[in-house]
Amino acid sequence: MDKSRQGKQETGVIVHSKKIWLSEVMITITTLVVWIYCIIVIAFFISSLINYNNRYINIVKSYFKMTNHDIRFFILFTILLWIVFYFGLLGWKFYNLKRFGSLRRRSYPKFTTKEDLLNLKLMSEEDYNKLQDSKIIIFENNPIQELVSHNKK
Repeated sequence: MDKSRQGKQETGVIVHSKKIWLSEVMITITTLVVWIYCIIVIAFFISSLINYNNRYINIVKSYFKMTNHDIRFFILFTILLWIVFYFGLLGWKFYNLKRFGSLRRRSYPKFTTKEDLLNLKLMSEEDYNKLQDSKIIIFENNPIQELVSHNKK
């Protein structure tokens, strides 16, 4: 297929849209809330790791009925669980390499030629040439024929 793609695209096309100020304000507020939440969670974990007891962080810890020891145990459990999954997936990788090999036998399919498309008998050669040669084309009827003929009762 010689001309299967569109011609060179014009650069510098900028899409301008009108933004609703209310939605922009809501997006900004939501973003700020999420960032504040992330900072609080990070401070929560770091304060337990370095055994720092702040008045505000202690409010969060008391609300969840947790101590620094509980949080450290949770972090340790999470790290150990991550290590178990990591080595499990690493072992699975080596098992697949041993069983199936390096899979270098895979190859990409060959390019489709004009003859391949016309041998499907889904489109006439005239319509195919129109599609290849024209930048803008308008068909009165769909040029692609149906795969299965429907029996009308």
